[in-house]
Amino acid sequence: MTSDIQHQLCKHIAIKGHESICENFGYNWEMDVASLSKSGLLHEYEVKISRSDFLADKKRKQIKFSHYEVRNERTCPHYFYYVCPENLISKSEIPIWAGLYYYSDGEIRLIKSPKRLHVAKIEVEKVLRKMLRLNIQRKYLGGSMLTYLNRKITEKNKSYDKIETLFT
Repeated sequence: MTSDIQHQLCKHIAIKGHESICENFGYNWEMDVASLSKSGLLHEYEVKISRSDFLADKKRKQIKFSHYEVRNERTCPHYFYYVCPENLISKSEIPIWAGLYYYSDGEIRLIKSPKRLHVAKIEVEKVLRKMLRLNIQRKYLGGSMLTYLNRKITEKNKSYDKIETLFT
């Protein structure tokens, strides 16, 4: 279900005209979906498919974004959204700085707009390069470079195990 929501969310963001979109984007921390608007604002979307996951994550995010006291504005998103199946999270449970989207019947619907977390400019070129690199690696390597290399090492070890069993 998470991948269905992410896919529809990326489609929704693309229709809105964001310049770049990347799923499972690591930039100071892991973002389920990250997008960069034409004006260079970084948006983070956190997909939740269970209440327990939301409640655990809410505590971590409160520390990170509470009262707009962003610790490192150069790597922090300007906007933060929760995205979940319809009615999994109520509007009243969302922190004042966060937005909320519902996913239902293949559609994404904005329930609550977020507050802007900070006004600092991020390093747009750095973010774009990383998004592009990740998208290329996932398309041509089947995952990030680290995932690709780990897969190759695992395959190599399996072939060594086969050879070893022939001689024992």
